[in-house]
Amino acid sequence: MKVSKSFVATVVIISTLLVLAAVAVIIIAVFLTKAASSQTWNIYYRGNFRILNVPYNESLALSSSMEFFELADDIQTQLDLVYSQSELSKEFSRGQVVEFSFGSVKVELVLKFTGNGSIPASMMDAVKLAFQQSLTHVDMSTLTASLNHFLIDINSIQFTEISKAEADKVSLGGSAAPDSTVATSTDVPTQPTSGCGINAPTSSRIVGGTNAANGEWPWQVSLQVWSHVCGASIISDRWLISAAHCFQIYKNPTAWQVYMGSVEVGKGTRRDIKQIIVHPSYALNTPKDFDVAVLELSSPLSFSSHIQPICLPSSEQVFPTGQQCYITGWGKRAYEGSLADILQEAEVPIIGDQTCRDIYGSVFTPRMLCAGVLTEGVDSCQGDSGGPLACSDSRGTWFLAGIISFGDQCGLPNSPGVYVRVAAVRDWVEQQTGV
Repeated sequence: MKVSKSFVATVVIISTLLVLAAVAVIIIAVFLTKAASSQTWNIYYRGNFRILNVPYNESLALSSSMEFFELADDIQTQLDLVYSQSELSKEFSRGQVVEFSFGSVKVELVLKFTGNGSIPASMMDAVKLAFQQSLTHVDMSTLTASLNHFLIDINSIQFTEISKAEADKVSLGGSAAPDSTVATSTDVPTQPTSGCGINAPTSSRIVGGTNAANGEWPWQVSLQVWSHVCGASIISDRWLISAAHCFQIYKNPTAWQVYMGSVEVGKGTRRDIKQIIVHPSYALNTPKDFDVAVLELSSPLSFSSHIQPICLPSSEQVFPTGQQCYITGWGKRAYEGSLADILQEAEVPIIGDQTCRDIYGSVFTPRMLCAGVLTEGVDSCQGDSGGPLACSDSRGTWFLAGIISFGDQCGLPNSPGVYVRVAAVRDWVEQQTGV
């Protein structure tokens, strides 16, 4: 039987198309498989357990107290060790103590894990097992075990999977924070709400500082009279807080312009100042004591990812010696140097009051605190005045521990920066602003 050339050509074309279609299907399947395997997932667990050898006291109910900070930091260190040394070391993102309950200390915590591809079906079991395997000195007669130096009630150990929204609500006291990991369609980070003290600092480390990223310090403000003069911090949609000495020359509110929402000086959202209220005790005793002022804006702010208030501490809140905090500002990067065009940030530890008294003598008052590196090189400088000394608590919420006030030049050895102790003037701030 003869086969026409046209018939053969048709068969060849059809066969070729079928082969190409099969290849296309294989390529699409491979692509979808790779896409699925590269998809990032986040999963959250709420856990709790009781510590039997730590006495409970009322200070542990306050996340702003030094007792809460120290115990939470200790427990979080143990959690980091548990999971960083387990089979979940690659997936473990963070652990955070959120609450201590009355009685024997009941620890409430949130754990976050992240990875690629599909979430392992046995994830919950792996989380529990890693915790259980870290326990030592297990005594089944008393149902106790040790987590390092903590004595744990075995029966109290519980883990429950929760959503990201629940994790944010628990860990931030009801305020959702942006998630720094890659989002999937089922885990979309929310924008910051009007809750205070929300940010996402980078790993980078003003004199001795580095450039900050947009949105990293969303409460930072530039106060300007034609050009940058001082810093300030947002504490509500209508109020800022700064240093009183910034207004010794330009006392009229109409002379000032306010910029926020950008790390570039003089850019971002602009507002005018309606009134300047300087602490009534400023300059009556010494020219440095009570160095605080609050500023009312001409119109309220609309909060966004780049404009947010910082939390004010309570009048009893303590920021312990050695705690690492951040200073930010557009001030000079060297004594008598030039101002920065991009917001600078630097990490500084809190310095004990007695050390400050030894350095500054009678100038140092209970309304002041010190922070800095005593060996020189990292410090606030001219133009940073009025800006924030921001410290985070164990929940990752940022508080205005201090307001940049004065120092001996910039970055000199044994001459740390001196800041207004915001907790000491907290009641006056609330009286003026309602915040």
